[in-house]
Order: sequence, then C-alpha cells, then structure tokens
Amino acid sequence: MIRLEHVAKAYKNTVIFRDLSLEIPTGASVAVTGYNGSGKSVLLKLITGFSRPDSGTITVDGNVIGKDVDFIQNAGVFINAPQFMNSATGYENLMMLAEINRKIGKEQVLQILDRVKLTEAKDKKVRTYSQGMIQRLRIAQAVMEQPDILIMDEPLNALDRDGIDIAHSIFQEYIDDPSKTLLFASHNAEEIKTFATSVLHVENGTAEFQE
Repeated sequence: MIRLEHVAKAYKNTVIFRDLSLEIPTGASVAVTGYNGSGKSVLLKLITGFSRPDSGTITVDGNVIGKDVDFIQNAGVFINAPQFMNSATGYENLMMLAEINRKIGKEQVLQILDRVKLTEAKDKKVRTYSQGMIQRLRIAQAVMEQPDILIMDEPLNALDRDGIDIAHSIFQEYIDDPSKTLLFASHNAEEIKTFATSVLHVENGTAEFQE
C-alpha cells in the first residue's frame, strides 16, 4: 500500500502539489498521466524518497518515507536514474549496484542482461551504448532484484520495437502477480490502455484517479 496524506510540494514559486491525498493498493497497475510539467515525475520522486514533501506524509508498506526509512524499500526505480559510470561496462555497472543490497549475484545479473538482450554488449563500456541500450540497462537495474514495487518514468523512451516488447513483457509479469505493484508515467495511450488497471491524472496541483 502506498498512501499520501496532505502532501504539498513547491519549487521556488511554482506549486506542484497543494494538498494531495491518495492511496495505491498493493497489486495495482497505475499509469500516471498529465501534460509536460504537470508534476508526474515529481510525484514518483516523492513516493520513492528522491524528493521530500514540504508538508504531509508518504507511507509505503507501513514505513513513512523520510522518517522510518530514507527511501522506498523493496522497489525497483527508474526515474532518469541511475546515471551509470560511462567508464565501466554494462555488466560492471549492474554488479556494482547489486553489491549495495547483496540480494543477487553474478548469475542473476547475467540473466537480466540476457532478458533485456544486452548479453553481447555486457562487456562494452557504457559510453559506447546508444540511448536505447542505456534505457534497457535502466530497466535491467530496476527489475534485477525482483522487487515488489516497480516505479518507472516514461520507460519506453528511446526504445526500439524489440525493446518495447521486452518492457511490455516485464509489465505483464507485474500485472499478473497480485503481490506486486506497478506505477509508471506515460504518454502512450496504447500502453496505458493495455497495462494500467487505473489511471492517475496529474493536473493543477493535484492528482486524481480517472473512471
């Protein structure tokens, strides 16, 4: 369960959210929609702990973000991050990230690289990767530890058809598992229709579920 209670957030003189309260139940697949600059990415950053609200509380699975924990737990996050080390290979980047939580090892990293079809490029420096390959690597890092919550900001950007199919396959696994929650920002109407069980529309300082 993800719960926001009376959350407000502003940057300088721009109000992003005024008094936002909502709940996202476990097992939901929620598409976050809205025009550019409406606050979609900010909402995801608040939920993950990458940004702090000016007031209000955000609770995920009983933990208050910024109080009980600094960042969301047991979640795969893809919000223009991580910024990989360009001087390291794709494999080395994922292994460095895997070392943080020590939940997975070499075998699982190689498996996820194969899943996103980066096996042939795993030993190449990330600085040689195309934008689409970096996008695949970001998807890999988000799901490699099989988190219960997957939060992604425009995950299909820069992906070719093959990459989109890979992302869709991962989405479907989260939809089919009632213990897992998927939260993704998107402008793609087909993607929203196919993978979202509900739509959360962000506009004018608030976010509301659409019928």
